[in-house]
Amino acid sequence: MNISPVTRPYFSRDPGREKFWILACWLVTALSALILILAWPQTRSTVFIQTLVGWSSTPVEYFFRGFTFLGDDQFFMIFFSVLLWCVSKTLGFWSAFMLLTSATYSNLIKDLTMLERPPIEGVIHPAGSYAFPSGHTLTAVTVWGYIAARLNKKVYWIWFFVAVVLIGFSRLTLGYHFLGDVIGGLAFGIPFLLFFLWSSSVIYEKGLAEKLAAPVLITAAIIIPLILVTVLPGADPPKILGYLSGISVGYVLERQKVRARTSAPFVKQVLKSLLGLAVLFGIIIGLGGLLPSAVTYLGFIRYALGGLWATLGAPALFVALKLSGRE
Repeated sequence: MNISPVTRPYFSRDPGREKFWILACWLVTALSALILILAWPQTRSTVFIQTLVGWSSTPVEYFFRGFTFLGDDQFFMIFFSVLLWCVSKTLGFWSAFMLLTSATYSNLIKDLTMLERPPIEGVIHPAGSYAFPSGHTLTAVTVWGYIAARLNKKVYWIWFFVAVVLIGFSRLTLGYHFLGDVIGGLAFGIPFLLFFLWSSSVIYEKGLAEKLAAPVLITAAIIIPLILVTVLPGADPPKILGYLSGISVGYVLERQKVRARTSAPFVKQVLKSLLGLAVLFGIIIGLGGLLPSAVTYLGFIRYALGGLWATLGAPALFVALKLSGRE
């Protein structure tokens, strides 16, 4: 599948519509920030959340659990891997890059604010997990917004709006976040998306990535995440930054050494997905005892191996097994 790179304009070829949507993004950001500033106590009221949880029936709960799963790590691992192996390597890699960098950004804000989640009876929160901003909402904005910009068709923009609204609302209905956390996800997520679109378009238009030699890119993909994982607090950075390091190194090497095609007959695509995901989760889950996340650098290594498999090991195996051809 031929996916065009992100170039300006991002939203519409019509200059008037492009200006309208960029302005709309900044207006939503400003309005969200204004609500948080002027109505902060109200946005952290448990009454509203308890009302939503109380209204929720079993079918409604399952419906929103489905949408909250669309913001979970497990879903994105599956989704990006299938994109990488069966649809488009560039879209899969850069969408994963967007997720991992925006998740690091989200976790940093959480660790700086250290705001507790709603104390709702019957709702169990992960230990040491903070509330503000809603990471699910923020990554819904950044990831689905980036994919919509890359594919740039109305149906993907419609999905972007649906996903952001329902994923954000699911976090309220399930009792995981205050209203202010979801609004915070919008306030911090939209500027991050616009910055990422702008920076990636500049990098492409100026050909900056092609000017750097592979050893430089690989070194940066290892050293920068290692530095960040050393200074950032919390249990998530080793996982996120380890996976980011692994997929980045693998992506550079695969483009030079393997060059696997993503297109293949349907049966081979299914076999690629099943085999690749089995090994990926075997690494992430199976090596948990040997390389535990509780030990920062061991967790980093485990997730880096998972990322390296996704972008390099799996494509190389698919070529060897003739499940994929070469470009």
